[in-house]
Order: sequence, then C-alpha cells, then structure tokens
Amino acid sequence: LTPLSTETIANARQLGYDGLEAVAARPGSHALSGLEENLPRLRDALAEHHIAITAVAAYGNAIGAPVADALAYYERAMKLAKALDCAVVAGMTGRDNSLTVDENLPLFKARFDPIARLAEDEGVRVAFEPWPGSVLGHGPYRWANLATTPELWGKLFETVPSMALGLEYDPSHLIWQGIDYLQAIRDYGERIYHVHAKDNIIDQEVLKRVGVHGRGWWRFAIPGR
Repeated sequence: LTPLSTETIANARQLGYDGLEAVAARPGSHALSGLEENLPRLRDALAEHHIAITAVAAYGNAIGAPVADALAYYERAMKLAKALDCAVVAGMTGRDNSLTVDENLPLFKARFDPIARLAEDEGVRVAFEPWPGSVLGHGPYRWANLATTPELWGKLFETVPSMALGLEYDPSHLIWQGIDYLQAIRDYGERIYHVHAKDNIIDQEVLKRVGVHGRGWWRFAIPGR
C-alpha cells in the first residue's frame, strides 16, 4: 500500500502499468491530506506519464468511527476521486469484534446508508475490499471487515440496497477461505466496481498438518508467479 507520489507514478509507467489505485488510508491518517495537498503535482505527473487512477482507497474501520467522522472521511475521498478523474472509492466496512455479524449490521447501516446516498449524489461508487483483517494462525482472529464472503455481501446489500455500494473483487482473499471465487463473479458481477489482480498459493502438505486455523499454509502471489 504505497502512497501515491510523483515517483510511484513514474515507476508505474516504467514498469508498463497504465493505472494505479491511490491509497488514502483510513480516518486519522495523514495520507488523504497528503494527496489533497499534492493534487496539482500528482495530476501533472499522471498526465505526463499517461497513468489513470482507477480507485481512491479509503481503507479503515468505518464502523469503529463515529458516524459523522466516517461520512466526512468518505466525502473527502469521493471529492478526491473526482479530482483525479476517478469514480470509485475502495473501502472496508470495519467491524466491532465484540458483536456478532448480525449485530454489526445496524452499525453498518448507520454509516453506509448516508455514505451510499452521498455517493449517489456525487456520481461515485464505493467498492468494498474483501480483506478480512489480521487473520493469525491459531487465533484469536481480529476481523477488520464485514465484506469478506459472498454470504456477507448479500447481508450488506440487503441492509443498504443502494447500487452505489459494490465490490473490489480480489480472489486472493477468497481462495484461502475455500470460497468459489468464480461463482462469486457470476453471483455478484454487477456489483464489481474495481479489481485487484492478486493470486493465492495453498501448500496442501502444510495444510494437512496445521489445519485451517494454523499458519503458513497459504500466501499471496502475483498472478503467474
């Protein structure tokens, strides 16, 4: 998650990329302010190197923030996305781990119902990253997100049905959970607004020994590697 800079833009062009996700981090972070302050230089560098911004990533625990703070942060991220000629803000729902998933849903609605209405007004879409959080072997699992499986996507979209809310599809977070990552596309393709091209390698021999709650049986990988 490298912050957007003139250097990363130049490096992206040298490596043959034509698009980048601009990481605005999370509420309380200085990354969003840095992007806002450097916007003219970043826009010039993007134009010079023919790089597009595909999404502004406002990752963080929105459920863990006060409603007004979560809304204000997403509003800033949306305005920044539009200033970068982009119409997608990638984010995470956050989660209160002292509560069940269903008990988290009213907290999700309190924040993302107004965020969705704001996105509709701004002509921007919110794409939920499926990263579960700090999943460590043998627990305790510290979930940072509700939007982690197709089952939970269904719950979220039922709670706030606005089409302004969708998905940042990343199969690497689905594979190790045993989820059919292709069926997820068939079921939720109309909600996929951004994509992370990231793979996952499972070591079956290690898995047989440590089990799904153990460590070291899966790792992220660049596609083709």
